[in-house]
Amino acid sequence: MKPDVVEGDISVFIAQDSLRVDLADVKNVIPKKSMKQGGVYHVLGIGKSFGRAFFQVGPLVHLRNELTLSDELRNALRDAVPFTGNTRYGLTDEGRAQAAIAFQAGYALRLLHQASPGEQDSKDPRRNGTTALYVGAAPKYLLGIAYGDAHSTGGVTTGDTLFAGSNPVTIDEDTVTRHAVMGGDGGTGTGFGSDVGAVFYFRNFELGLGLNDFGSQIKWKTTVRRHVYDDVTNEFTTIQVAQDEEFTSRIPVTTTINVAKRIGRTTIAADIVDGDLRTTMHAGAELWFGMFAVRSGIYRDQNTMMQFTGGGGYRFGKIGLDLAIATNSRNIERERGAELSASLSLY
Repeated sequence: MKPDVVEGDISVFIAQDSLRVDLADVKNVIPKKSMKQGGVYHVLGIGKSFGRAFFQVGPLVHLRNELTLSDELRNALRDAVPFTGNTRYGLTDEGRAQAAIAFQAGYALRLLHQASPGEQDSKDPRRNGTTALYVGAAPKYLLGIAYGDAHSTGGVTTGDTLFAGSNPVTIDEDTVTRHAVMGGDGGTGTGFGSDVGAVFYFRNFELGLGLNDFGSQIKWKTTVRRHVYDDVTNEFTTIQVAQDEEFTSRIPVTTTINVAKRIGRTTIAADIVDGDLRTTMHAGAELWFGMFAVRSGIYRDQNTMMQFTGGGGYRFGKIGLDLAIATNSRNIERERGAELSASLSLY
C-alpha cells in the first residue's frame, strides 16, 4: 500500500494570550482514544506427544503499553482548540513487559462418544458424523526471567497569561517503576498457570472453547523506584521506594470460541478470540479439489476494521504448500494494504 500524501499547511497562531495549532492532515496520527499496543506471545515451543498426553517447553512473553492524552491536550492537537490559561495539558503512559519459560504437560480425554454408521470408515469425529465430547487441560510451571512496569504521568500547566515572563508554564512528571530480572535485582520469578479447553462434535458440526493462560501468574521480588521532575531546579530526582518487595504479575487470559461445519469437500469455520487488548473475529471457507484447496475469508482486526483473505494450497503425500494473500491496516493512517504469505508443511 502507498500512504496518502499529507496535505495542508501546519498553522500556528500566536498572541500574548492566545495559541492555536492546526496540524492539518497530521492530526490524524493523534489517537481519538487511548493508544494500546501489546499482547501475549508463545513462540518457538518444543514438545513431544505421547498418545493423549504431551510435554512442551517454550518462552512466553507479555507486552502491554497504553498511552492516553488528556482531553485538553487531545482537543488542542487534534481539533485545533485554542490553548487557554490556568489549564493542565498532560498525558499518562502505562507499560508492562514480562518474560518467562513455560514447562507444560497436558492430557486430553474423551467424555462422550456415540458412534455413527460410517465410523468404521473413519475414526475422525470431524467428518464421520460421530457425536463426541473431548476435554483437555495443560498445567504449566512458569520460570520468570524478567519483569518490568512503569506508570508515568506528565504535562504542562499554563499560567494566567500564556506568554508572560521567562517561565510561562509549569512542567510536571512523575514515574513509578518496578522491575526484577534474572541475574540482577530480585532474580527469577516462579508461578503456575494452565491452558484448558473442550470441543463438541455433532453430525460433522464442531464447537470448541479454549482458555489460554487461565489463572497464570508469577511471583517476583521487585525493586520499586520513583522518578520525579522538579520544575524549580530543572532536575530529576530518583527515590528507591522498596527493595525485594513481593509482587504477583498476571498473564491475561486469551479466550477462543470456534465453530466449524464440514459438508463433503467443504469446510466452513468461524471464531472469536478475546485477548488482553482486543477482540478479533474470523470467518472463512475451504474447498478441496483432489490435491488442491481453495480458501477465502474475512476477519475483523484490532482496529475493528474488516479485512479480507484468499489463497490456495497443494498437498502431495506428506508435503503441503500453501499461498495466501491478506489485507491489513497496520499503519498510522489505517489504510488497507495487502501481504503475501507462503508455508511449507510436513505431515
